[in-house]
Amino acid sequence: MNTEEHFKLCDLIAATFDLHVFYIDPSGKITYESSNNKLLNPLYDNQKDSLFARLNFYAGKPYDFPLLQKSAFSEKFLLISVFSKQVFEGTVLIGPSVSYPLSADRVNGIINDSLAFFYRDKIIQYYNSIPVVPLEKLLNIGTLVFQLFNQIYVAPETVWSRNGELRESHEKIEKNELAVSRNLQESIYHERLFEKKMLEVIREGRVEELPQLPHLKEEEIASVLSKTSYFRSNKNHIITLITLVSRAAIEGGLHEEVAFSLHDRFIQQLEEANTLEGIRELAKEVLYTYAEQVRQVKNERFSKTVTTCKDYIYKHIYENISHDDIARKADLSPKYLSVLFKREVGITVSEYIQNTRINEAKKLLAHSQTPISEICTLLNFNDQSYFTKVFKKVAGVTPMVYRERHHLLERK
Repeated sequence: MNTEEHFKLCDLIAATFDLHVFYIDPSGKITYESSNNKLLNPLYDNQKDSLFARLNFYAGKPYDFPLLQKSAFSEKFLLISVFSKQVFEGTVLIGPSVSYPLSADRVNGIINDSLAFFYRDKIIQYYNSIPVVPLEKLLNIGTLVFQLFNQIYVAPETVWSRNGELRESHEKIEKNELAVSRNLQESIYHERLFEKKMLEVIREGRVEELPQLPHLKEEEIASVLSKTSYFRSNKNHIITLITLVSRAAIEGGLHEEVAFSLHDRFIQQLEEANTLEGIRELAKEVLYTYAEQVRQVKNERFSKTVTTCKDYIYKHIYENISHDDIARKADLSPKYLSVLFKREVGITVSEYIQNTRINEAKKLLAHSQTPISEICTLLNFNDQSYFTKVFKKVAGVTPMVYRERHHLLERK
């Protein structure tokens, strides 16, 4: 494909998706632009290079997948590296777009943070003109454009996970994170369910589940906690997060003095943060620190052997595990394991497995619409009537009543 064909594709993309498209060579020079008469953000002082800098965009650095970047002003951009016979030729930059229309309060906060009062009308006009492209559609566009230019198919799910790996190289972003984000964006109801799920993870010290949770809501849809400053609003969100998480950690067994000490330290760090990226990193640190502290407290109550057994049960709760399986994992005889486990935990291994399954069933009933019959099968109960009997013995009510009560409370 020659240069002229590249430019024609840029025009086609711009016309099809009604988005601004740049073609940038490896030196950083804009060699083509399909603008569709789109406005440029006045906050960039009409300098396109300012946009590249705010996106941390390096023209000479290629990527083998569509790159999704967000500016400091809540705009999203797609960056598509173009190759010819494995030689990097340039980058197609597509955007801006937003996942949801920005509220007047959000735009005013951006204006105030940027001290751009003299450009208020132009900035408001600009944000009113930005195309609204849901995240899932933007990922699909990235897949399509990458295929057009490179004849390589990268699935939208892969695009999402690869971008996650780039942002957080020490973690693996689970595939279902996009689904969780989509549920959060659908309604306040899902947002509240997410909050309860996050606090449960902290309360139980399940550090390994944190990568499955988005740490912050999309700025476009997060409630506004400061009408004068977008930056202040984000800080206020994190203050709320720190408070909720510290309480959950105390409920999980963390000593109050430790929890409050961490709370104060994180608040101080938050007030000293001066970038949105710094705030997001701190939010992540808050979750991991509290969850790890709770895990340590819980593990200190039991021997290493019993802790290993409990972790094995939790990780294999959707499998048909037995007492003998756990004994082999702990390298103990089944008889000795029974004595040790009952002495430390207070109940038998079988009772603990059953209780863990019921606790997992509670989460599914509370946080999903999965049919009760399917939950029964997933958790390896023999039949639904037996599952209902065991659930009522542990929880005090039937699975159906538990679900109805929980969802009723969530809607209040």
